Amino acid sequence: MNAESWQKSMAGSNRTWIEETLSQHRRLTPAVVRLLENILDRSSIEYLSISGRTKELSSTEEKIRRKKYAQPELQLTDLSGIRVITFLETQVKEISDIIRATFDIDDKHSFDRASILGDDRMGYRSTHFVCTLGPSRKGLLEYEALSELKFEIQVRTVLQHAWAELAHDRSFKLGTGLPAKIQRKLNLYSGMLEIVDGAFDEIARDVDAYKSEIATKTASQLSDTELNSLTLQPYLEQLSDQYDLGIIFVEIPDEVLNEFKAFGLNKIGDLKAIANKYVLEQISEHSAGDENAIGFVRTLMMYHDIDRYFTIWKRWEGLDRPTASLLAKRYGSQKFKLLMKEKHIWIEGEEDLGLPQDPLDDEIPW
Repeated sequence: MNAESWQKSMAGSNRTWIEETLSQHRRLTPAVVRLLENILDRSSIEYLSISGRTKELSSTEEKIRRKKYAQPELQLTDLSGIRVITFLETQVKEISDIIRATFDIDDKHSFDRASILGDDRMGYRSTHFVCTLGPSRKGLLEYEALSELKFEIQVRTVLQHAWAELAHDRSFKLGTGLPAKIQRKLNLYSGMLEIVDGAFDEIARDVDAYKSEIATKTASQLSDTELNSLTLQPYLEQLSDQYDLGIIFVEIPDEVLNEFKAFGLNKIGDLKAIANKYVLEQISEHSAGDENAIGFVRTLMMYHDIDRYFTIWKRWEGLDRPTASLLAKRYGSQKFKLLMKEKHIWIEGEEDLGLPQDPLDDEIPW
């Protein structure tokens, strides 16, 4: 079809069809994004992002012209495009299974680029589906007139996405037709990226297996295990339940774990040694019932040896009222107040801790 014939074909009904169809796809695209978000959230499958786009009129016309589509109403499958970016290859498979169970799949036009490339070739990999919403949603008002429209869903890991963006960005010139020497180097680095993608997947499985193993152990059995974010959580959960501490577990950064270890808490048993029954009962008595795991361990360290703790202190700047009362009772009001003043630590409700007055009160702005 030459340019003149194309211009004639676009006049009238054909162009009207494209405009009307794109209008429907502008409804379809966000509807599919919301549907996928809801399903993946309910399935507790983690993902980085879900995004969608609807083709513009000009790019639709350009594609029909470039591909010389004689029946664009049948051949155009990507007027709505949805992209799901995951963290791991395992999640790609899980999400692909959900897509197959949720939508009607056009298997003839759906594909996995990994299988197309084969095991001996490197390059851009992702999984593509051509779908329709299917007859089961045809009667729903929100999908009225949308159930037969085709759309594409692309599922890839964040590393596959990064590679694809580089490969398709013309400024990087990583497309086809490169000199053999550069192409070999490109293949090498893309292969390394695939190895890393698989390695992250393997590490995630190792973490899950380790967590499952730790979850079966009692506090006593955990004593000889390394103190880390994975072993600390089940141990603190057991303590919290036993002493009604209301500990809220949060992700513990490496720098905080290093703080614990600098104090001497290298194993769960080290923490257990300073968390005896009397100490935990005292903390429970002064607890507000909503302390996070980091604050709880810091309280234990300060209660055990406040002078040693402040030799490895990571410069947090505030202390809640119940903890301040606990530590003032443990070390005496005067010593505790002087230490807090020296470290410039703000105390919640510091003007009325209900502690005995001493001569230094006039000098220390509580």
